[in-house]
Amino acid sequence: MARSSSPAREKVTGVRTRTGRLLAGAAIVVALVSGCGSTPSKVDAAAVIGDDTVTLSDVQPRITAALARPDLVSTLKSQGYGPPDIGRAIVSQVVLHDLLGRAAAQQQIVVSDDEVNAAIAQAGGEQVLAQSTLDAGGVRERITDQLIATKLAEREIDRLSVTADIAVVQSRDEALTLARAIAAGGPAADRALATAATAQRNQQIRPATTPQAAATPLIGIPAGSTAAFPISSQQGWVVVRVTERRTDAPPAGPATASRLDPQTLSEAGIRLLTPVAAQAGVEVSPRYGTWDPVTLSVVPNADQAGELLPSASAG
Repeated sequence: MARSSSPAREKVTGVRTRTGRLLAGAAIVVALVSGCGSTPSKVDAAAVIGDDTVTLSDVQPRITAALARPDLVSTLKSQGYGPPDIGRAIVSQVVLHDLLGRAAAQQQIVVSDDEVNAAIAQAGGEQVLAQSTLDAGGVRERITDQLIATKLAEREIDRLSVTADIAVVQSRDEALTLARAIAAGGPAADRALATAATAQRNQQIRPATTPQAAATPLIGIPAGSTAAFPISSQQGWVVVRVTERRTDAPPAGPATASRLDPQTLSEAGIRLLTPVAAQAGVEVSPRYGTWDPVTLSVVPNADQAGELLPSASAG
């Protein structure tokens, strides 16, 4: 298995950038108001993705190397991040690298050495990138992952259309209670939505008409699923039921990719990995935190993790 890397693609603005993009994307949402074979071993596992196991011995040296960079640690500390955040960022990168490899294989996406070389040169060279980024698997691996994510986004976002019921609540407990009631289906689901004061029904989300939506978790949630995820500790939680998800909607205006900066476009590609992650199944060692299936990242604990629920009929 190819190990590590990321999209937290992250300039040391880095661990912070992904979180910032996610929260900004969630604000857009508010505005729009397992298989056969042997079981992989969890002993000494940092993460298990489907049948793949990433061991502690794979991950810990990368975390140790990152913590040995005083400039990186100092910069992150000034932003309010400590060693545990670095560990979570690196494990997130490792998992996302695996998921990107799966998506590339499924969709026959290939990134050439020439493309990687050109992207590195455009960013200022390998040495510059190595000094300014948190890369679990090295610069070339990160750039390859970034290019895969970009190509995934370019394939889908112009013709992607998501129809969803959306509600905003204050706490995780409220969000999970509402999400589970909605996911159960039937009249109870409609009653649950009706009692949510902020609920908006049949909202259409199209990156082609609202490019900022490309950075939200909404674009990757499978049709028929219900998700709950945080906006921020101050702004509450979003509950979303995706009733329809199309990838064949008529194009609307200029190509969406041309209206997004490279980082947002790559982030959109990560958002589109949600079904891949759900199909494979992801578990992370508690020593690092908890895998969030909606934000596709490792969070400190289960109380901060979102939830992705299939519909009752799908279960």
